[in-house]
Amino acid sequence: MALVLILMHVEEVMRLRARQFILGVLLVVVPAVPSAQVVWQPASPPLVTAENETWYLSADAIIWSGAYYYPAGAQVFFNGNQMVRSGSFRGIPLYTDATRDAISVVYVPLPGGLMQPYERRRTGQLAGTSGNIAPSFPTDIGAQGSIGAEGLAVDLAQTPGPPDFARPYDVAPPGKLTAVHPSVTSEAIATGGRSIVYAPRTASENVARPKGLNGIWVEFDGRRWFAAGVAQVFDSTKFSERGSYHGFPVYARRSESGAIYIPSVPGFVTPYKQRK
Repeated sequence: MALVLILMHVEEVMRLRARQFILGVLLVVVPAVPSAQVVWQPASPPLVTAENETWYLSADAIIWSGAYYYPAGAQVFFNGNQMVRSGSFRGIPLYTDATRDAISVVYVPLPGGLMQPYERRRTGQLAGTSGNIAPSFPTDIGAQGSIGAEGLAVDLAQTPGPPDFARPYDVAPPGKLTAVHPSVTSEAIATGGRSIVYAPRTASENVARPKGLNGIWVEFDGRRWFAAGVAQVFDSTKFSERGSYHGFPVYARRSESGAIYIPSVPGFVTPYKQRK
């Protein structure tokens, strides 16, 4: 009986010490755990603006989050309580409105605290939807242009464009003259800029002499030369270069004096003579 009482006393003492140990651990650990706090601050106004960027001045689309965004709607003022920075385009920060659909509209900063909205077209899976605001562009049924089926930016192969600059005519190189005919070959389709189309011309065709009171004349070598006859076929063995007129070569026949010849169309030169 005494042994049982001793064992019960020992068990009670151990329980008491265990409780004291657990209480001590809690008193030490709990104060060390920092209390979680949420500190919210408005977004800072953007320091970089896009008013001098070529893509902004030309109203081009921008790419953000894999989709094209187009300038749409009136400019709004920056609101640090709603707008947050969400990315950048060519060094210009982009912002989204936390109270709106994040993938529908992004904002490009401008001077004076203004923001230009750029909106994504409702294409692909977004076709027929409007988000939480009415879209500025009509919703599409399917992909248009270079927008993929998911409304993502897709790089499509394009044909090369024509040259941005072309001379009014090309002088045929010295040598054997051949008739000028347009080549019937497969060429790239012009998608922009200036297209040059040469009309077919044969060697037997002549250029009509211009009419008028004084006709056509040029100033060359300190004298005035008037158009005198129809255009003639250029032959490098019969003509020699005497100078230039506003960048155009001036020729003279080797066996003729008192006349000059200036190219008018490819492969032909027009005679000019002085009037007495």
